[in-house]
Amino acid sequence: MHITRRSTLVAAVASILALFATGCGRTEESAAPAGQPAQPIKTFAMNVLVSGVPFFNDTQDTWRAMGAGLNVKTIYGGPLDTDAQKQIQQIEAMIAQRVDGLVIAPTDSAALAPVINRAVDAGIPVVTYLNDVPQSKRLVSITAEREEGGLRVGRSVVGQSAGPAKGIIMFSQVGNEEQEGRRRGFEMLAREVKTLQIVATVSDKFDETVGATQLRPLLAKYPDVNYIFGCGSRSAVGAVSALKELHYKPGQVTVTGWDYDEDVLDLISQGWVKVTAAQNTPYMTQLAFNVLKARVGGWLYPINRLFEENAVRPVPEKIVVPIDLVTAANSKGYYPRKAKAAH
Repeated sequence: MHITRRSTLVAAVASILALFATGCGRTEESAAPAGQPAQPIKTFAMNVLVSGVPFFNDTQDTWRAMGAGLNVKTIYGGPLDTDAQKQIQQIEAMIAQRVDGLVIAPTDSAALAPVINRAVDAGIPVVTYLNDVPQSKRLVSITAEREEGGLRVGRSVVGQSAGPAKGIIMFSQVGNEEQEGRRRGFEMLAREVKTLQIVATVSDKFDETVGATQLRPLLAKYPDVNYIFGCGSRSAVGAVSALKELHYKPGQVTVTGWDYDEDVLDLISQGWVKVTAAQNTPYMTQLAFNVLKARVGGWLYPINRLFEENAVRPVPEKIVVPIDLVTAANSKGYYPRKAKAAH
């Protein structure tokens, strides 16, 4: 994920407009048949770890489309950077507005546990998204493959019979559950492929400029590096930037990415990036929305069982959605609909 001055301004304006468009969590009433009382429209809020970045576009679009299609008010927001305290403040505001359900992609799992518990204690069901908060009272965690995803991406480019090779891992933030998990996946790959040595790890803080700056001296130290494994949405872009500055050629170093920002797709078509992981975020958003809809609607728990009275979970504690691999063979399908899909 990449944060720029322009995206920060756009995200700030968009957040304000979204609050007005959704009535700031105000309860309204839906039309009802003649002679029957009107039913209040429910309000669901989603708060992500950093808003206004390309990675969350599909999530935001799906969230709003489902609200419009299912007659639910939706609020979408999140801090403009990975600031846990700002996210906590925004969630506190949603609790005060008495929204009917919350989906949270947390910046810091430990820091957000208390506010999630306050939401649940206030009668608001919470679903965690991407990053989990297992020590909280959240209803379910919906996420994508992490360790297994890193292994799948790595295995797609590193053969078991490969000769001695060196690799560098680029991940975004220490303490971020999903980033740490993906990094562990690539470390597991190195233990699996005995000839692969991970010589360095870079934290790029979701910023390709930071990533490139940290990677350049490592490329000077290890000019014969074979692989750069990216764990964040901006990792591959930072890696290629550094490689270009040091006059490497496309394909000279095998670069893998995560997620499918448009410039990452461009780099795949240009031969700089070999593969990137696609998290099925629209599907995960649908799952999260529907869990809330079922919980609020009263059909999440089986009506003929004593689940709720005996603390039996109505859904799995964690739902892990597999990733897909994006390569030159299928990358055109991942471009935004209005963008040019061939380069």
